[in-house]
Amino acid sequence: MAYPLSSRLRPEANGAMIPLRGLCPGRALTRNTLMAGNSNPGSHGGLTNNAVVDNGTMCVQASPPPGVIFGAPRTLLDLNIPGPILVGKARRDPGFNFDGSPAEDMMAGDKPAKSAAIRSDPMFNKSDDELNAYMRSLMTSTSIGDMETVALEMQKRFADATGGTYHSAILDAEIANNPAFVTYHGAFLKKLIPAITNSVRGYSPSSLPPSMASLVNPLNITPLTMSLLNFSSFWDKISGLGITVHQVWSAKAELKDFHVESSGRFWLCWLHYTFYDHFGLDWEDILKHGDDRLPKYHTGDQFKAWYILQHYRTAKPFITEMSRKVYISGRIA
Repeated sequence: MAYPLSSRLRPEANGAMIPLRGLCPGRALTRNTLMAGNSNPGSHGGLTNNAVVDNGTMCVQASPPPGVIFGAPRTLLDLNIPGPILVGKARRDPGFNFDGSPAEDMMAGDKPAKSAAIRSDPMFNKSDDELNAYMRSLMTSTSIGDMETVALEMQKRFADATGGTYHSAILDAEIANNPAFVTYHGAFLKKLIPAITNSVRGYSPSSLPPSMASLVNPLNITPLTMSLLNFSSFWDKISGLGITVHQVWSAKAELKDFHVESSGRFWLCWLHYTFYDHFGLDWEDILKHGDDRLPKYHTGDQFKAWYILQHYRTAKPFITEMSRKVYISGRIA
């Protein structure tokens, strides 16, 4: 029988739900612990039938000390860690290069010396309105459907110098259904699932720490190094992911609602991916795309318009944040 990860109840064989007990920092977990002033065992073998919930904390919740439930031994114990637990991270952070220096494509109004050649380009003398029209044309010529709406929203945010972080449910859905993500997710799971299983193998009630203070990293998993998801297929180039994202700049992966059921010897949780990208250009982008003639003859000029608006006028780049949530589970050998 399936039940929500976030539930604080555990299903009994007859469909009844057993409440879980809350355990917070500094509170020892023992069979004789009394919660909420209850001193008599409840019908489910615990000291109380009422769930004790500690709000606003990253608590480990354990079931009440089990009694005899349809002949079950007194060794059953659930573990639920709300999280988030960081299990993966890219080698660079949003807005910064691998060495920690600020990313050039997030700079604005900086007039970099290495781009001096663009001052003599005919595009440089165009007004902001003309440059923005070129950039909007770039967005519409490289996106379709809902992704065209996203691309134009991003262009407007850029032109308005809003900055900050942009998020779109449409963009999230586009990533979720993209073959590149499916491949990326599969490769990451090959590393992550063994790491989780090894972390919880041998789990038993006695393995719980005497104090939550020791659960800074509850699963004791060293975050895996994440590669950078890339959207570079022909479909990506015409549908909108190519122009709005192309290759993500940074990424992280976290576990939430992590649950171990000792009697069943399995774990399950939600895996939350967060991807970050920069909606901005650096000079290398112009050297690479400044002479493009596809999909339109003036595509190269459209990229130049983007660069000029960002580095010589008043437009401002921003960080695009994308998320994907996947349900995963594994059996403990």
